[in-house]
Order: sequence, then C-alpha cells, then structure tokens
Amino acid sequence: MGLEEFLEGREVKAVELLKKNNIIITTAESCTGGLIAASIVNVSGASNIFKQGFITYSDETKESLIGVSKDIINKYKAVSDKTAAAMAECAARKADSQMAVSVTGVAGPSMEDGKPVGLVYVALYYNGNTYVSENNFKGDRKAIRYQAVKKAFDMVIDTLSA
Repeated sequence: MGLEEFLEGREVKAVELLKKNNIIITTAESCTGGLIAASIVNVSGASNIFKQGFITYSDETKESLIGVSKDIINKYKAVSDKTAAAMAECAARKADSQMAVSVTGVAGPSMEDGKPVGLVYVALYYNGNTYVSENNFKGDRKAIRYQAVKKAFDMVIDTLSA
C-alpha cells in the first residue's frame, strides 16, 4: 500500500483546513525523512500554505538547520518529547510560519539510544502552544514511518477542527 492510499485523504483535508484558516505550515522531519512534506506538496494548492520543510535526520542537522539546543539533545536524546517539541518550535521560528509539525523516532530495524523500535514522538506547534504525542507504532520500518505521517496529519486536522 502506498502512502497516499494509507493516509485516506488526510493530507487533502489538512491542506484544505490550512488554506481555509490562512495558516502557513512547516515540517521538521527525522525518521519520516520528508514524507510529510512530500504528502503536503502532492495536494493541489499546497503552495499557498507550505513554503519549506526541514529534514533533520541527524542530531547535527537538528541543531544547525533549525536551532534545536545541543543541551536538549544531549540531555534527552534525539528521540524524546523534549526534542520533538523543540524541533516544532524551532522550525516554526526558522520558517516564520504559524504552524509546524515535527517527527522524531525509531523506525527500526533496531533500538536507538536504548529506545525501542516504534517509539515515535510527533509534535505540533501552533499559536504559541506545543503539543506532543508519544506513540508506540507496530510493524516494519515503512509501516512505522507511514503511521507517524498519519499521526502528524491527524494532529493538524484535530487542532484546526477544534
């Protein structure tokens, strides 16, 4: 199953809500490697709500590209709620966008920094608030990455539908 089919139109609904509310979104992705950004730009009209995204796969790029504090990464590790929150907040500031979604986690096939495969944090920054979701996804690397993308779109939709 492809990602578009797996998302069941969530990316379209998210883009529609972002356009309706005139909100610019950015992404900061680690284990999803740009899948969220790619899903957004697959939707017609995405250029109205998406200007840029960041793939911050390494600790160094989390610091250098978007400005996550080295102290946060050293203290909490890359796969943590604190790092996910910082990624979303820093990406929004760097891109000058009202909303940002970030993902950091362990897609497998093996543990990372003592964190189990499937542990993924998805964070959403919007209107000065940051929300973080801790997830324990099941499946292979592809399934975990797809579930993380779906969770990111669900957070955007839920936030803008409230």
